[in-house]
Order: sequence, then C-alpha cells, then structure tokens
Amino acid sequence: MRIVKLPTKTINNQEIMRALALRSKIQSLAIFLLAGLLYAEKKPEEQDGYDKSKDVGLKAPKGAEVLFDGTMDSVRKNWEMWPKKAMEITWKIMDNPNGKGKTLMTDGGKRWGTHDLVTKKKYSDYEGHVDFIMMGARGDGKPDGYSNSGVYMQNRYEIQIESPKGKNIKDPYNWKIGGHGIAAFCMDRVPDRNAWRPNGQWHAFHFILKDAKWEGDKKVANARATVWWNGIKVHDNAEIKKANGGIKVTSSPGGLKLQEHGQDVRFRNVWIVDQSK
Repeated sequence: MRIVKLPTKTINNQEIMRALALRSKIQSLAIFLLAGLLYAEKKPEEQDGYDKSKDVGLKAPKGAEVLFDGTMDSVRKNWEMWPKKAMEITWKIMDNPNGKGKTLMTDGGKRWGTHDLVTKKKYSDYEGHVDFIMMGARGDGKPDGYSNSGVYMQNRYEIQIESPKGKNIKDPYNWKIGGHGIAAFCMDRVPDRNAWRPNGQWHAFHFILKDAKWEGDKKVANARATVWWNGIKVHDNAEIKKANGGIKVTSSPGGLKLQEHGQDVRFRNVWIVDQSK
C-alpha cells in the first residue's frame, strides 16, 4: 500500500498570537453583547440605587412651600413671567394626560427665553421637587415628538428637559446623554446615569442646591447640587458653575424657573423647602 503524505503547514508564533488575539476579541464582543442584553431598556425602578422616595409623586413635607397646587391661583400667587415680569401669565392649566388632576403647561412662545415662568421668591439654599411630563408638539393630542424645557436653579443653573433626537429615538435607554440632554446641567455637567422614561409618562427631578460661597462679590467656591432623576441619583454633590438663559452667576439669590421652549411640557407637584440661612 502506498502512503500519500499530505502537505503540512508550520504554524509560527506570530500566527498563534494572532489566533489568540482574535479569540480574545470574540470573547470580549460576546461579553459586551450579553451585558447589553442584560442591562438594555432598564427602567429606573429596575436599576441599582433606585430610591422611590425621590421619584414621581413625592409629597411636599411639612414646612415646604407648595408653588403649584393644580390651580391658577397658586400660579398667580407664586410665579411671574420671565424675562418681562409685567407680562400676563401665558401658561395654561391642563388636564393630566396620564391620570387624574391638573397640570401647568408651558405656553406663549415659539422659542426659548421669551415666556418662561419664575418664582417671585428668591432662594439661595434649598431642597425641592418637580414632576414633569413631555408631550411632544403642542395641540396634536399625542405625546410623540420632540420636547424641550428646563428647570433652573436660582434662575441660573439649568437642569435640562429634553427628549432624544436622531438615532437615540430608537434606543433612548442606552442614550449616552450629552451636555444638552435630559438631566444634564446644561452645557456644564452630564448626568451620571440614564433614568429615561418615554414621552407621555411622568418624570421627576428632586434636587438639593447649595449656593456658591462668596466673599463680598467674589466667588470663592462653586455652587453644588445633588439631583435625582426618576429616583436615580444622577448628580452627587456636584460642582455647577455655568449660568444659562442670559444671566450671570452672582451672589444674589434667584428664583426657581421653568422654561418655555415651544413644545408641550407639563408640570405638577412643584415645591421647595427653603434652607437659606
């Protein structure tokens, strides 16, 4: 019997290293994909560290100033228009689109900075809470579509309200939120976590603000804020320094401001515990 020898190939060290590197990349990709499957589309209440006591519907504690109680009387008592306080209030009381009760809807402007609402009282240090819901374009009867607003600490430091745009619309739970995205201190600090809920569902910002430190009119330390978004802590005693809305950081206290941006965003359960000394 004739034995036929098959050709053999010598495998050198470089080829072995390449094969091992390829296997390592495949394993890493598999782990990444598995992690994506495990953690994608996590609702806030399913995430580690979720605190229900800082989420939607948190009742105002004893001694808190309730800035909106569902009535226009509370709006006229506690709020004025910005930047022209003599302007008639243009915002409207609307039904809750997702349950019972009344809400305060942004209205009056087609762009930011013309028809905002700010508290008459000014604050330095405080703890507060705002529930809000994004409803897309005004008047079309559906929540889909882009929404934008903001909650301003001291009428300076804006916690952004925004629904996703572009490619992030398809996968908002894995949205890498930037400096202009929801729960960011606008163009200053991005949120540490993503606690997204879809348009048409209620969100909450719960916040503690500590005023900047001043020696006369000289700032010697930045303001600091702790913020929970939908029960997830997204800023933990974080330094904040950038003012938005065309005003500067000064030693004067400032009001809580809600921004009108041209879309349908509604608010309820707005309150503050004044901790100013």
